[in-house]
Amino acid sequence: MSSANRAPLPTIGTRVPAPLAALLAWVLPGLGHWIIGERIRGIIFFVVISVTFWGGIAVGGVRTTITPRENGAWIAAQLCTGTQALAALYWSHHRSVKYKDEVKAAWPASNISVVYAGVAGLLNVLVIIDVLARCDARQHAALSRPPPMTRGKT
Repeated sequence: MSSANRAPLPTIGTRVPAPLAALLAWVLPGLGHWIIGERIRGIIFFVVISVTFWGGIAVGGVRTTITPRENGAWIAAQLCTGTQALAALYWSHHRSVKYKDEVKAAWPASNISVVYAGVAGLLNVLVIIDVLARCDARQHAALSRPPPMTRGKT
C-alpha cells in the first residue's frame, strides 16, 4: 500500500500507551488501531468483526446466540468483542424476560450462530494482540532512532 493511501499519522499516535490502545480495541474492535493512526486497518477490523458477530446473531437470534447458561465457553469468546457483546447480552436478557414463550432457533442455526459470534470474539483477541505489538514496535523504533541533526553543528 502506498503512503499516499494512508491517513497521516497523528502526533499523539506514537504516545498512546499500549494498554490504552488494547483497552480501546476491546471496547470497540479497530478503535485501538484508529487511535494509533492506522485508520484504514482499524476500519477493516471493525467491519469484519462487527459483521461476523452480528451476522451470527442474525442467523440464530439473540436469545439463542448469547446465552451464558447454555453456551459454556463460547460466551467467553463472544465477550471478547467488547461492548457489542455486552449490548447483545443485555438485549438477550431483556428479550428472555419480556418474551418468555419466544421460540429459540433450531439446531443448525443455533450452533452456527454461536460459533460465528465466538469466532468474532477470538478475531478481536488477535486484533488486541496486534495493536499491542504495533505499539511496542513504534516505541522501540522511536527509541532506536539517532538524534536529529542540528544545522551548523557537526
